[in-house]
Amino acid sequence: MQAHRSRSRSRAGARRSGGVTLLELMIALVVLAFGLLTVAAAQIHAMRGSSSGRHTTQAASIAQSQLAQLQRQRWTTIPATGWTAPVTVTNTVQAPANMNEETYAVSWRIADLPGERRAIDVRVTWNEPNRPARSYTLSSVRYNYEGL
Repeated sequence: MQAHRSRSRSRAGARRSGGVTLLELMIALVVLAFGLLTVAAAQIHAMRGSSSGRHTTQAASIAQSQLAQLQRQRWTTIPATGWTAPVTVTNTVQAPANMNEETYAVSWRIADLPGERRAIDVRVTWNEPNRPARSYTLSSVRYNYEGL
């Protein structure tokens, strides 16, 4: 009887170490599928974030360019005003067909400050899918170094 028990234990041990059960295989496949779906979702999220970051960078570049133009003008040609009417700037990217990627609206405001200074604000707005009315504002102070 003792010999019979030891033989059945050795067979059970051989069966356990000999392969993978169907249940273990299914659990491993579910874990793998869940991991792959998580990686795919993270990739999609990263691509959307990249697009949003690219638009913000382009808006910052447009705002910087407009601010530099306003800073170069003579003191008397940039009177203090409210927000100007938006000027449309279209950005074309190097895509397969040079497609129009985004349209930006640029407006600026100039306000008098004490001590021969003016505040200059440049605002760039655009729309993204699922995120409308995005904006980027750049501000600076201009001194009347011309003495006018």
